Amino acid sequence: MFNYLVPDKTCVLVNNKLIIYQSVENGVKPLVKYLYYKGIPNKETVLIDKIVGYAVANLILYSQIKTVYTKIISKPALTLLNNNNITLFYESKVENILRRDKSDICPLEKKLLTVKSPEQAMEFLTQIVIFNNPIHLKQ
Repeated sequence: MFNYLVPDKTCVLVNNKLIIYQSVENGVKPLVKYLYYKGIPNKETVLIDKIVGYAVANLILYSQIKTVYTKIISKPALTLLNNNNITLFYESKVENILRRDKSDICPLEKKLLTVKSPEQAMEFLTQIVIFNNPIHLKQ
């Protein structure tokens, strides 16, 4: 399944062996944009994502996707997805997703540990990604 990410894709949605969406953007952007503009995918849709942190894990629950392939997953994301019976395949597990400069935990990973539901996570991430409103990270 990881061959769907070659050569430069970061996020791919596959349904019935057909690519229904693909992106080269990093982080939560691809999945937030798909869900905001296209809505919840068919229940048979599979997510193949380069990295799954806690933010993406919440989007997976929001989207009702049941099968996920990822190269890297954070421990909080793994726990959340396992607790919600998501079929998961991954290559490596890390403590947390880090900032690009590796100086700290990713701000979205930190912030979303406080959300109460996948719906709240989607609303929060939509404000940041779609409406370019980073003020939500400063709260």
